Amino acid sequence: MSIYAMGDLHLSFNKPVGLYDISPEDDVEKPMDIFGWERHYEQIRDRWLEVVKPEDTVLIPGDISWALKMEQARFDFGWIEQLPGKKVMSPGNHCYYAQSKKKVREMLPPGMEWIDADYTVVEGVVVAGTRGWNLPGDYHWEEEKDRKIYDRQAGRLQMALEAAAKAHPDKERIVMLHFPPATKRISSSTFLDVMKAFDVRLCVYGHLHGRAHRDALVGEVEGVHLQLVACDYINFKPVPLVWEHHSKK
Repeated sequence: MSIYAMGDLHLSFNKPVGLYDISPEDDVEKPMDIFGWERHYEQIRDRWLEVVKPEDTVLIPGDISWALKMEQARFDFGWIEQLPGKKVMSPGNHCYYAQSKKKVREMLPPGMEWIDADYTVVEGVVVAGTRGWNLPGDYHWEEEKDRKIYDRQAGRLQMALEAAAKAHPDKERIVMLHFPPATKRISSSTFLDVMKAFDVRLCVYGHLHGRAHRDALVGEVEGVHLQLVACDYINFKPVPLVWEHHSKK
């Protein structure tokens, strides 16, 4: 059994579709070709099938579907269900359908799990997740607009890790965020502080695309290994998680 990760699938099917025989003109609501992601769902499918086995787990940290409403998001989750492995997902900034954690969970097909300000246990490892947010001082930061969301999201991560540490004090902890917890421009954040406080070994994140890859921090930062798993960064192929295992006993 192995744990992989890949974020930012950005699917937009407008009806139930199989893994194959997808019509870009009839079945796809929002093609990603304008970003250079030509028929990216085919790339995801083919490369996923190369590496992920039915007994494996794939973490998907946000921006899974462009759908505005749950009814349409069902088509994207139905397509993901057909790929092998258990899927653990958390929200991104474009997951507009995910206004209610309860409703998302009720909609999910078997073998798929949604975490948001909470955690799950995968192959003996705690996985805690929330969306994250823009970092203070970054390009798009607006103090009045962003501070409250930033603080709330950091608090949600702390809540998830507190619950996980209480229930599973001896298990290793990893985190999945959509937004990066640090970048080359902003090397510290409350998210990073919370992870350090709970001895988190690894954080997978997405959100950064194209030229923004230049700002990505990848590797160990203050004891936490950061791993960017946005689709285009990893060439649309789920990647195994990378971190140094430490016994908590």
